Amino acid sequence: MAAGERSWCLCKLLRFFYSLFFPGLIVCGTLCVCLVIVLWGIRLLLQRKKKLVSTSKNGKNQMVIAFFHPYCNAGGGGERVLWCALRALQKKRSFTLVAQAGVQ
Repeated sequence: MAAGERSWCLCKLLRFFYSLFFPGLIVCGTLCVCLVIVLWGIRLLLQRKKKLVSTSKNGKNQMVIAFFHPYCNAGGGGERVLWCALRALQKKRSFTLVAQAGVQ
């Protein structure tokens, strides 16, 4: 009798999980669609914000390049590497260089 009751209990348990499968599938699908819509909205918002920041006052696109090179003035050749990198960047793209000394 015990084996028959266990199989009946297992059968009820399987029916219960099967009855939850399709509603669970629908809920998961709905949540995935909502997540995609939210992420797409965030992406559009960030692109719009980036476009507003990247334009200068005269309306032209502006590119900002920043270098952080700690201890470049320590005498180990780091300053030369930094200025060679900046010169190579100037040769590749035409822009004016505005150097700003860091505060230590």
